[in-house]
This record gives sequence, structure tokens and C-alpha cells, in this order.
Amino acid sequence: MSTLVAPEFKFETTVANGEFMVATAIIGASNALRERAWDPDTMWGWADPLVDQATRAVYEKVFSVFGIVTLCIVGIYLLWRSQQSDMSNAMTTAGWALLVMVGVTALAAWPVKSANIADSTLITSLGVVHNAIGPAKDDIPPDKCAMPNPDACVDKRPPAVRSSDTVTEAMLYRNWLRGVLGSAESETAKKYGEALYDARALRWEESEKIRENPATRDATIEAKKRQWMKIAEQIKTENPEAYEYLQGKKGMERIGAGFIAMLAATLFALFDITAAILVLLGFLIFRWAVIAAPILGTVGLLRPAGEGLRRLANAVVAAVFNIAIFGTGAAIYLFAVDLIMSTATLPGWLQVVLVFLCGVVGWMLLRPYRRITQLGGKNNAAADSWSRRIFRDLREASRIGADENDDRGSRSIKQRDVTVEQINVRPEARLEDPVHASPRAETTDAPQVRSRPDGAEHVTDAEPAVGAGGGSGGAGGGSSTPRRTRQPAQWTEPDVADAPSSYAIYRPDTGQTTTAPQTPRVRAEAR
Repeated sequence: MSTLVAPEFKFETTVANGEFMVATAIIGASNALRERAWDPDTMWGWADPLVDQATRAVYEKVFSVFGIVTLCIVGIYLLWRSQQSDMSNAMTTAGWALLVMVGVTALAAWPVKSANIADSTLITSLGVVHNAIGPAKDDIPPDKCAMPNPDACVDKRPPAVRSSDTVTEAMLYRNWLRGVLGSAESETAKKYGEALYDARALRWEESEKIRENPATRDATIEAKKRQWMKIAEQIKTENPEAYEYLQGKKGMERIGAGFIAMLAATLFALFDITAAILVLLGFLIFRWAVIAAPILGTVGLLRPAGEGLRRLANAVVAAVFNIAIFGTGAAIYLFAVDLIMSTATLPGWLQVVLVFLCGVVGWMLLRPYRRITQLGGKNNAAADSWSRRIFRDLREASRIGADENDDRGSRSIKQRDVTVEQINVRPEARLEDPVHASPRAETTDAPQVRSRPDGAEHVTDAEPAVGAGGGSGGAGGGSSTPRRTRQPAQWTEPDVADAPSSYAIYRPDTGQTTTAPQTPRVRAEAR
């Protein structure tokens, strides 16, 4: 290729090649993480012996020894609660201890199988999603298959590998064609693009042969050079403009294509790598949960101290949902990026912007699920510690029976309805109906007060009755009974006097009418 590129354009070509190398490294890292995330056996297969040996050791050395002590504590706790006649809590505590024992024993008996069951379930679910919205299989019909065995024309690539091929073609190959031939949609690019790329790079088979027999390396590279020069001569004859790009005379255009490829790869990897890491961490949580279950179950046999087991279960359930959500989100994002990059009418800068905006929208929509160990971003810090739960349970149990004869220790507060009656009514707030009476309170020892229909501020509704002996007490020394009296309704003069009659004087000789001045009405409180 050095003999084909003009010497004065080598700098631009070198810069563009460096940009494509950076973009290739970013896409390679994203593809590698995605393939490992969608196939956890290749990533966490080394951890199966660790899960098996660690879980069995913890179960035999910790749970089997100290779990007996915890069971004794549970028995004492149940005997003590039985004296309080609290059957529901006692049955709940016994059922919780039985459930923890069965669960921990099952995990210790099949630790690796327990983790693999969760893996296979999620992989099957993600496979259905990826087959629905992911890259389709590129099968060749049997009648068009050039291979002797028709089964060789069936696309057996897993969804993760098909996605990696799609990303490589959309992000790298098309931008590389724009830099080398000036366009990724021209007839020259469609005809000679793959042949040029094959003459520039080594296939996996060729690389494997060179690794096995290093003596064939020089011959393979010389064959690649001859292939490149032959294709270049054909392009020079058919499309001179594309040949100028191939020579490097359009160096700035090639640099621009490399910059767009590098920027698009970076923006794409921000969301794709993050989703892959979250999925990988979700599968890792399954394995650590299996190891930690016997440790937390040793203390968690006692229900008030089972907060650790509850958090572990919450982390496992949250990991299941996070894997499904982010795996589906990554597949949808990849589908959107493929559509954006394959649209020929969109310029390069607009494709980069759309790729970035799709990643931002996906990140915002999946924001509540970014916490690996929590569902919907719930804060576990607000949960009570197990020690507080134990002491709170003990305090509540000690109060049973003591509160039956002690009203002061009751935790339920009886509320009273308090009615506030306004006794001093302003003149402008009085009712105009003279027969309307205000609500009257219950009869008490104190005199009752109500508003009068004649406009007075207040009136004493009850006067203390005088006893038969002329004193305030009766013959038996009892207190006097208040007596309620009712004032008869009657008409009174209004607070504001009526305005004087207005009149007009007509003078025939002048033809004018004189109106007497009116005195403004003044309310009683404004005088």
C-alpha cells in the first residue's frame, strides 16, 4: 500500500489510520464484553469450583455448627412467646426458621446447579428477545448453497456474535469505506469493498496458520499486497474519483471519516459497555449469593435477625430483573444504532448525534434500575437493623398483658371532636333572619352564650337557680341545677338608620331639575 499512496499524503493517511485503530479498539472491547455478558458460561465458568467448594465448606464448618446454637435460641424464644399467648408470631418464627433451614440445605447440596439454573433461565429469556429484535440469521437457502453439505450454509452464530458483526459493520466498515473509496453506498464500494478489506486484514484461519507455521507469514503478506494492487488497478479504470480516495489525495476527508468512526464508537460504547457490565455483575451476584447464604442463614434462622437474608434475596431478585431489563435495552439500542448507521440519507455528523441521543434516552429510561442490588432504587439504609428489630419485638411482647388494666399504657389514643363556637359576632357577620338562632352547646355548669336576634353581642342563656333554702345549695346540700331560659324573638330597630327620602324639584320657568343631596349611610361600627 505504501507504493500506492502518494508520499505527500502519507501524514493524512497515518492520522486517519490512527483514528480507525482507536475506534477498532473501542468496538472490540464493547463486543468482547457483550459476548461474555450474553454467554455467562464463558465468563464465569472458572468460578464453578469456587462456588462448589466454598459453599460446602461454609455449610459444614459454620452453618452446621453454629446453626444449632441459633436453633436453641429460636426454641427459647418460642417458649417465651408462648407464655404471652401470641400464637401467630410464634408460628411465623417457627415457619421462618424451617424455611431458612430447607433453603440453605438445598443450596449447599447443589451450589453449582443452583447458579446454573438461574443462568440458563435468563439466557433463554434473553435469547428470545435477541432473536425477536436482534440481528437476524443470515441463512443461505439449500438451492443456492455452493457447499456440498447444505448444513454448512446455515447461520449457527449465537445472538451475541451476530450483534458483534452488526456493530463492526455499522461503526467501522462503513466509515472505513467512506475514507478509502469516498462512499459506502456506491457501486464501487459494494463491488470491491469486501475484497479490499480482505486484502488489508488477516482472517482467523490465516492468523491461525501463521501461528502454527511462522514461515508462511511472509508469503501470506505478499499475497495480500498483490491482491490490493490488482483491485486498485480495477478501481482506477472503473472509478477514477474513488481511486483518488484510495491514493490518499483526499486526506482530510479520510481524517474526517476516521474521526466520525472514533466518535461514534465512543458514544455507542458508553451505553453498550455499561449495560454489559451490569449484566455481568448480575450473573456474579448469583454465585456470591449461593456462597453467602449459609453464612447469613446461621444468624437469619431467628426471624428478627433475618434482615441479612432479606437483603440477599432482594439483591438476587433485583439482579434477575436488571439482567432482563438491561439485556433487552442493549438489544433495542443495538437495533436502533444499526438503523441509524445504515440510513444513507443521514450525514455522518447527524448519525453520531442520533447514536448519542438514543444512548441518553435509554440511560434515562433505565435509571431506576441501575442499582444492582435494589429494585427500583429502594434505599436499604432506611431499613432497621436486626438488633433493633429484636429489641423492639421484645419490648412489644413484654407489654402484652400489662396494658389490659392500664389505660395510660395504651398505644391507641382516643380522639375527641372539639367544636369551637364563635360567641362574639361582628355586626357585619350577623344573620339577617331574626328568628335564626346560633348553634347551642351542651348544658354545663358555666353559663351558655349565644348570639341574639336583636343584634346584641351576647346574652346569658342560663342563670343559676336559687335553692329552696335561699342559698346556693339545696336542702340536702346539693349543688343548684342550671336553668335555661329563652328570650322571645322580637323586632328591633336596625343598626343603621334608613336614609332620608330623596326628592327632586322641577322649576318650569328655568326648565331645570334640582335634586336634593343625599347623606351617605354610616354603619354603627364606623361612627
